[in-house]
Amino acid sequence: MSFGDELEKKFPQAVETLTAARSSGRLAHSFLIVSESERSRREFALLLAQTAACQTPLSSGKPDGTCPVCRALQKGNFPDLHTLTPVGKMYMIRVGDLSAPEPNTVRSFMNDLYLTATAGGHKVGIIHEADRMNREAQNALLKTLEEPPRDTTLILCTANPGALLPTTRSRCQQIVLPDRGEIFDFPGQSEVIAALQELVFTGVNDAVRAENAAAKLIETASALESEAENEIGDRFDEAIVSAENAGDSAMRKRLESRRSDEVAGAFMRNRAKFIGLIEAYCSQVFMLSCGITPEQLPYPEFLSGLSPLPMTSAERGAAVLKEAETLCRTLNYNVNLELALRTFALQLAL
Repeated sequence: MSFGDELEKKFPQAVETLTAARSSGRLAHSFLIVSESERSRREFALLLAQTAACQTPLSSGKPDGTCPVCRALQKGNFPDLHTLTPVGKMYMIRVGDLSAPEPNTVRSFMNDLYLTATAGGHKVGIIHEADRMNREAQNALLKTLEEPPRDTTLILCTANPGALLPTTRSRCQQIVLPDRGEIFDFPGQSEVIAALQELVFTGVNDAVRAENAAAKLIETASALESEAENEIGDRFDEAIVSAENAGDSAMRKRLESRRSDEVAGAFMRNRAKFIGLIEAYCSQVFMLSCGITPEQLPYPEFLSGLSPLPMTSAERGAAVLKEAETLCRTLNYNVNLELALRTFALQLAL
């Protein structure tokens, strides 16, 4: 089963609406994909790109998946695919200088879209985590969203549409994917949950267990950057080698730049998930201490390894949540990661 078939099974209404529009020649030129799952957003954006750019679509409007454009999009080396992702420590998408916009800014992205298509005659622009554009960046994009270059499809992806300006949202056809998905899906997720379980429930008043749990958290957090390198590298390596073998140095440099930026972005996303998981787990402990039943919790699977659930006093639940909030605030600044996590673990356990 192809990823397109999987998405159709998972989101039948969204896929049917999309393919029917392509079949009837009424496909919009600007889209906003909304889902809490990063994976669903990325995969649906790729399917949308194939639907818009496929050279030999099926009568139903579905991309055939085998034309040169579909194959290039799938491999990640389609020359007329332009992407924009948040970068840097602030994890933002900047507007860019008006006269000479820097790479990986909104104005540089728009300039790329106005270049002549080199393959297949159709261009695709995808902005991941579009909510990371500030007001100035969004305003700079408005005219392009409303009147994109000829034969161009623009796709904005977000888990937080409320952070976008109403004028930005109104210029896009919105596609909502009802998927709670992998909000906290990152390398080492299970180890973090196990460590938190040890700290909150089974390692209370035990300094040795607290230190062991802290070591698990530190090891997972420290590995996030290398995990991002491995995750993104696999996606770009084949395309970079292909460009190098073809003697296309411009494409190779462009792919290497995208790879570097996406590695940084993937690390920041996973770091945010790591911090968010700790806060979500401790928040659920607090909910339980307030009388919320396990079935009512937003993420009951976090506590699935505990049966029956240990009783937690309201005082203990509030203390656990307070420590998590303190850690999250601390990690938003340039602090020593090991010290912050070890302090958090000892505070919870002791």
